[in-house]
Amino acid sequence: MMPKDVGQVNGLPESLFSYSSRKLRTIHYLGSKLRLLGPIGDAISQVARPGATVCDLFAGSGTVSIYLSSMWNVVASDIQEYSRVLCNGLLNPPSTPRERRAVGRDLVSLAKASPLHDALWTILSGLIDHEQTCAVDAAVGDVDGFCEVMECPPLVADEGVRPSHRPLESPWLSAREDLADRGLDNQVSAVVSRYFGGVYFSWAQAVGFDALLDQVHRMEPSHKDYYLACVLTAASDIVNTVGKHFAQRARPRRADGTTKQGVIRSALRDRSRSTFGAFLENVDRLSVVGSKGIHHRVLRRDFEHLLGDATVPFDVLYADPPYTRDHYSRYYHVLETMARHDRPDVSRTMIRSDGGARLSRGVYREDRHQSPFCIRSKAEAAFHVLAESALKRNVPLVLSYSPYDENAGHRPRVLTSNVLLEILRQYFRVVNLREVPNVPHRKLNLVERNVSISGASELLVICRQ
Repeated sequence: MMPKDVGQVNGLPESLFSYSSRKLRTIHYLGSKLRLLGPIGDAISQVARPGATVCDLFAGSGTVSIYLSSMWNVVASDIQEYSRVLCNGLLNPPSTPRERRAVGRDLVSLAKASPLHDALWTILSGLIDHEQTCAVDAAVGDVDGFCEVMECPPLVADEGVRPSHRPLESPWLSAREDLADRGLDNQVSAVVSRYFGGVYFSWAQAVGFDALLDQVHRMEPSHKDYYLACVLTAASDIVNTVGKHFAQRARPRRADGTTKQGVIRSALRDRSRSTFGAFLENVDRLSVVGSKGIHHRVLRRDFEHLLGDATVPFDVLYADPPYTRDHYSRYYHVLETMARHDRPDVSRTMIRSDGGARLSRGVYREDRHQSPFCIRSKAEAAFHVLAESALKRNVPLVLSYSPYDENAGHRPRVLTSNVLLEILRQYFRVVNLREVPNVPHRKLNLVERNVSISGASELLVICRQ
């Protein structure tokens, strides 16, 4: 139950800014604003009247949009399809929570009983059995076989590539041949098994995801996004990587060949989880969302395209663009492929390739988005576009910025806060700063990059005429 109001913030109940059911994690997200939702809502309240429309320009995991939707009308936009799915599924869910749970159970029953599930389970049975045997051995200390499973190339690998571990080679080659024989080597219905099985998920989990995606992508558009969002959140929960993102597959061994016991323990735990169980958990967990009679607008757009589209009106612009050179598309490309349900070309690399280009170790999409905000030569111009567009629309801009301490080894920003403020002051008469102290973000997986945070860990910049 919502707590009794204890005051007002620009005409809005203060209780709305701490309404816990709106503080919802969707996926494990780099730079998540989950711990900043209260301050973000408070900052926007300084420039947004009750009933206004707020545009969340880089919606990402949807956490901010979902929180704001309890207070304002929301336009959520992002260039990535997985973001559109998460936001639309959770801002505009179908039916009632009870009905969603019932449909979720029906989807699992249909997926388990589907010809696709039967076919993929049969094709990959040798790999599934081998992985389970190796997992049992690893649990009692014999980890070599399980390490080989974790290092196995994906089934989509180039011709001539094969596992180095002989006991794994036979079922892997057999699975490739059987996929081709059944015409599943070039179908979207087997994309998770072929691209990400053994890499980010166990092969049993991959089969489950393919079967679920096949059912969900058959649904009516008005219902599909909610259940697809539950598939994506389940994938984020059970993925076998350090940090729960998809930038790199986990490495069970160091360069000198010694094993990483912590990584292996995590892999055993993550790979033992049921895809269908994780999906149903998220159908239940996410069923709390949904606005009362309000249909929020969700778009998949490039930021410049959205800002230039006069048919998408809004009263306040909230922006949290990326500030480091880390392109988010590299961290969530698996979710993007699940959301699009396509067969992307995989990017290639010359790193450790022994002369010829090989598939990227992370099995990245060739077409993954490269944000200008992450490119030093383009970031400044992108911020000029952002500020100028807000000015032309005559709307206030609330901007999130994460400072960094260069001396402490923090991840450097493409644009410093001083340069950013100089740009904003060229367009806005009033540029106010709000410090939100000691709010750590979700970090990268490398220990040496997870340095301590001192002072303000977030700035909120409120810009208006």
